[in-house]
Amino acid sequence: MKRFVRAAFTASLLCATAGASSVLWAAAAQAADKAEKVSAAVGKPLSEAQKAIATKDYATALADIKLAQAVPDHTPIDDYRINQFLSIVAFNLKDIPTATTAIQAAADSPVIPPEEKTDIYTNALILSVASQQYQKAVTYGQYLAALGPLSAEQDMRMAISYFNLKDTPHAQEFAQKSIDAAKAAGTQPNPDMLRIVLNGQAQQNDRSGAEASLESLVLADPDNAATSWRDLVNLAFGEKGAGEIDAIFLYRLKVLAGAMTDADDYTTLASTDEQLGYPTEAVNVLEKGVASGKLSGGQAGDLLSRSRKDSALDARELPEAVASAEKSKSGEQSVKLGEDYWGYGRFADAEAAARRAIAKGGLKKPAEGNLLLGATLVAQAKYEEAIQTFGQINGTPATMKVAHLWTLYAEGKQKKAPATAAPAPAPAQ
Repeated sequence: MKRFVRAAFTASLLCATAGASSVLWAAAAQAADKAEKVSAAVGKPLSEAQKAIATKDYATALADIKLAQAVPDHTPIDDYRINQFLSIVAFNLKDIPTATTAIQAAADSPVIPPEEKTDIYTNALILSVASQQYQKAVTYGQYLAALGPLSAEQDMRMAISYFNLKDTPHAQEFAQKSIDAAKAAGTQPNPDMLRIVLNGQAQQNDRSGAEASLESLVLADPDNAATSWRDLVNLAFGEKGAGEIDAIFLYRLKVLAGAMTDADDYTTLASTDEQLGYPTEAVNVLEKGVASGKLSGGQAGDLLSRSRKDSALDARELPEAVASAEKSKSGEQSVKLGEDYWGYGRFADAEAAARRAIAKGGLKKPAEGNLLLGATLVAQAKYEEAIQTFGQINGTPATMKVAHLWTLYAEGKQKKAPATAAPAPAPAQ
């Protein structure tokens, strides 16, 4: 596990500027009311800047602020207000470096009015993270924490800062707070927070925690879940009682999730298909591997040639296999036929064969019928019924893990689906 997680779990480069546009510059609207606290020479151009900001004329506001900067003999409150206004204007002009320097100067001022500290420190925290000044960000986060509990957004930025400072315990602590807040609000956690927690769990060799974080991650960020699915499936291969059928369905899940990452993935699945008599799937898997660039023609080599020959023979014998499966009193031939149909991409036919296999019974691996049925339903976007089907499976820890991961995949797809597909008939009893 230690070797695996060090190789597999590396937190991604986090987008620190996310959410910067949501900065609440509350002090901007209030600053004009406090003009009496600045010197008259500074207050006049700042009042003009305030008017320009109100009309979103930021170029004029910047010119007025420069006039205020040119006034000699500033008081500390003069400097504070000038930097406060400059941060607002520069931010809206998308000059983040200037906005960051200005808000940090304001946040470091000894004369911040108490009622403005929360806004000033919050803005300083956000822009310091956006500018990758993580130690400064932590300082402002600590100032905020002294004023009261941090918000979920503030926890998130503290987690990002500590992560980039390589302070894993604090990064994990604040990321977990952000995750807990999201769950309490009934929303999906921020994927980067899950990655930070996952990184800490990997360093601590916390397998069960890492699996839980990965499962949350594939639901929270399904569009970027291929690596997480790879890691989840690779962990599942270590479950007790895993057999060839379990392995095939784990690899099929990898294929659907776009998580086939190296030549061994393709050749192992294809070899297992060949051994079990499903050469058409072997051909398709190997050809996809070559097309992806992850498998060379030489690596596919003899296995691909043999699978192509066997696939051609399988296609000729398929009608006979259909007739034999229909006549058989056992469901074993029907489930084999359904597995074969899967390789052809004939998912509706595979579904029908799986249903017949379940109805007849007598399967060497009883769970295989429902594994196949659930997978074919997923392939046809019948996610709700697939989830119900996987929920009926009993078997070894390995088989239960396979069913669990397929359920998780179906749940993720179901959340993204624009509409629910019409349910197929219930399995025959």
